[in-house]
Amino acid sequence: MMDALVGRHGLELYQALAAAGKLPQRIVPAIRLDAGQTKDPAGAPAYARGLRREFEGVRGLRFGMVKAFLDGVIEYPAQTAAPLEPYLDGNGKPTANRGELYTSAAGYGRLTAAFNKAGRQLHAHGLGDRAVRTALCGYAYARRVTGQRDARNAVAHLQIVDPADLRRFAQLGVAACMQLQWAAQDTWTMDAPLPYIGPERHRWMYPARSLERAGARLTGGSDWPVDALQAWNQLRTATDRQGAYGTGELYREREGLSRSSVLRMHTAGTAWQLRQEGLTGTVEPGKAADLVLLDRDVTRCPVADISGTGVRMTLVGGRVVHDADSAAGRAAPARAARGGGPDRARRRTRRCTAVHGGARRPPPRVRPLIDTMSWMSVMGVMCWEAGGSDGR
Repeated sequence: MMDALVGRHGLELYQALAAAGKLPQRIVPAIRLDAGQTKDPAGAPAYARGLRREFEGVRGLRFGMVKAFLDGVIEYPAQTAAPLEPYLDGNGKPTANRGELYTSAAGYGRLTAAFNKAGRQLHAHGLGDRAVRTALCGYAYARRVTGQRDARNAVAHLQIVDPADLRRFAQLGVAACMQLQWAAQDTWTMDAPLPYIGPERHRWMYPARSLERAGARLTGGSDWPVDALQAWNQLRTATDRQGAYGTGELYREREGLSRSSVLRMHTAGTAWQLRQEGLTGTVEPGKAADLVLLDRDVTRCPVADISGTGVRMTLVGGRVVHDADSAAGRAAPARAARGGGPDRARRRTRRCTAVHGGARRPPPRVRPLIDTMSWMSVMGVMCWEAGGSDGR
């Protein structure tokens, strides 16, 4: 699991949990850089190095990831995400607003090179296509300077990606970390952005299948606590591009993924991004027994039924950490459902603006933000029935 927004407070929480024997997960904490640190390729590594030295003895933590924000959010009225072309005025006319880009491609390249030389990976928040391109250009610079071909840097969210940049993910070995529970028609994918970016750019919203076809390594994340932890609705939405709460399909024919692709991006794909593919991500001899036992076969059941999947048992390293038949296990579904429902978009946007809203609105001190694979807890999947199809 990766916690994608970690500072001293979050590390102290993990330290306390580990000391109390309440941290069964393996956590990759991504040290969050503020806007000033993102522009400081000398000071930022020293800051991250200091936190690592202080907390690297905490059982269950594996350091190596750094989080940088490149832009904000695309939805009106915030419009702090950075697009290549200006936002429209709602009536099809360009404005002077190109959002907020927190560093240049050259500056991000220098930052990335400094961390990659030290064996660290960059995990960039990039929603607008200009921010995505900035990240990719920065990674290309770092690749040239350091000579590293397996840095495994990432861009997260990818709400809009310019088609000219699709192949660059594979060419640069960059992980495309997506939160595809958002890839459904609702207020925040239709009413809030469409009049302000136009249909031509809107068509490239969360272009999962286009990235896959271009050879990108897809990985999956939750973006909790901006969104509720609803793992199986996330997998369903990645497939049918509507999910349990959408009002319609968001480019399903063009961007919907197969079930096997969705499962792979959230297991083997994420393990690769976190450099844990030798330990977990697939079920095979010699790897950790990180498994979930489900109440249905998500490769065969109707797509709409994936949202309601229940986890009967969870094992981490072969140890049972969740049993649905125990008292704690029986209470888990109610906790997991909290934050879902038809008004989830309203809550998501309020949280998203607070966390991702822009340089002028710095993120508050929040709970640890488990991004990559937090909701699944493990990177192996085991259904009641073996086998399955690749049907959508």
